[in-house]
Amino acid sequence: MKKKVFALAFALVMALGIMLTACGGGTSSSTGGGGTSTGGDASTSASTGGDDVSTPAGGDTDGMVTKDNITVASQYIVAKIDPQYGAGQWEWSINRGVYDSLFRAPKMDYYACEPWLAESYEYSDDNLDMTLTLRQGVKFHDGSEMTSEDVVYSLERAMVSAYTSPALQAVDSVEATDDYTVVIHMKYTFPVMVEVLADYQFGAIVSKNAIETYGEGSQEAIVGTGPYKLKEWSADNNITLEYFEDYWADEPEIKTVTYRAIPDYSAAAIAMQSGEIDVLNYGLMADLKSMSETGDFTVNSFLRDHTFGLAINNQLEPFNNLEVRRAISHAIDRDAVNDIVMEGTGSTETLARTSPRGEGYYMALDEGRLTKYEYDVEKAKAMMEELGYGEDNRVPVNFVSPSSSAAQNFAAVMQEQLGKIYLDLDIEVMEASSYINRLAQGQFGLSYNDSGLMPYFSPVLYSFQYGTGNIYNRDNISIPEVDALLEQGLSELDKDARNEIYAEMLEIITDQAVTGVCVQTRAFIISTKGLQVYPDPVMMPSAVYDMHWGEHDDNAITA
Repeated sequence: MKKKVFALAFALVMALGIMLTACGGGTSSSTGGGGTSTGGDASTSASTGGDDVSTPAGGDTDGMVTKDNITVASQYIVAKIDPQYGAGQWEWSINRGVYDSLFRAPKMDYYACEPWLAESYEYSDDNLDMTLTLRQGVKFHDGSEMTSEDVVYSLERAMVSAYTSPALQAVDSVEATDDYTVVIHMKYTFPVMVEVLADYQFGAIVSKNAIETYGEGSQEAIVGTGPYKLKEWSADNNITLEYFEDYWADEPEIKTVTYRAIPDYSAAAIAMQSGEIDVLNYGLMADLKSMSETGDFTVNSFLRDHTFGLAINNQLEPFNNLEVRRAISHAIDRDAVNDIVMEGTGSTETLARTSPRGEGYYMALDEGRLTKYEYDVEKAKAMMEELGYGEDNRVPVNFVSPSSSAAQNFAAVMQEQLGKIYLDLDIEVMEASSYINRLAQGQFGLSYNDSGLMPYFSPVLYSFQYGTGNIYNRDNISIPEVDALLEQGLSELDKDARNEIYAEMLEIITDQAVTGVCVQTRAFIISTKGLQVYPDPVMMPSAVYDMHWGEHDDNAITA
């Protein structure tokens, strides 16, 4: 059946003389149950990138002072608490506490998914129908009971949201056969439905009555079945969640959490060092490294399934020219980017905008099918000159950037490096939501971009990143051969066959130089001594429900 795939130092920034057009307030970004277990391949490694994985350190429990209320730094101002419309990890973490999902990934380990709001499930013989039996007696924060009506409403809502619909394109319809039974009818076999329904966006359940009564976006409509309910959303953009006493599952150690908006990197580091906050996962890399080495905090550090680099609008001249894109790839000094933006902590080994653990990557790499663009600025200049560009014919380029320090530092480096091949970047800085909308609408020439790929549902996220018309396809790629391969992969149940499909896709993607890949990023999660935090190894949201005091769980996905 056919499917539609839709610290660079301040001095350096000043020395480069970049022209910044402010388009919003300054914010910053991250550097940075029970039942039958299912999902994932038991033989799949749980490491988070290369051989360099989590290194909990800093004398985790020595001097530990426990408490049941914590404060978490938020690098962006939250605009909406709504699982089907969350813009990024600063909202996803909050959603994870307020809203439960049908399945759960304990400590963000999607290789160990377990039924959650769904008590059990089964597939039809042809794998096209998934029947969910819901837990009975689960209460929303307003005291009403969750039923199949809420589940159908939530999934249908996710199927039409631009933020979540690409993950559910396999779903044809959702049907409630009684108050506690839901059947998901699929258009085609789909290998990662459990993992999708365990996600903090795609499988989260909202209250139909609350949204229809109070309206989307209202605080009164923030009603979930999760372990925490909204206590306060203050005028200074701090959000406090408190434990929901009627929560159906085990009681968490942390009873109250406040998400404190601290957009400024330096202010966030000072707040962490002074004990004002308990969890920090973003900031100037120099500050994060310094704090991780003091022994005063608990530290979780690993290479993420996540990269940042240059988004190239493939549909806009001159970037719709393959040779221009290849010249750009040769002009980027990735090691310099890593040193300047990431303090040398990232990795420049990956050759595609994906995690090396994504399906098909190592097959393509081992077989020599991935195109590697060596840094060679003279070659890049010659390529541009052959196309008629030069000092007398330079190209003005609109470069859009979120307002984080890391993104602006990257923009400054790109302005300097790409200026050598006759591209004059006019850098436009804006707050996060405006930046995301600009990329989604294709209203840019070049841009900062970071993206991740959860290896446990590669089929979905490859479609997110490379499928024509997708909101997360930030390079505005449209390659019919790639779309056809993505379509095949979405319905292929055999993992070996999917590896071959995605190896071929990545071969095309790298040959076509559709994106300017730069650095696989390193995470530093700094927490109050003894407080263990388990982030998603891709985009870094964490579930407060999983946080605890004591020793780190070495079986966690980020261990």
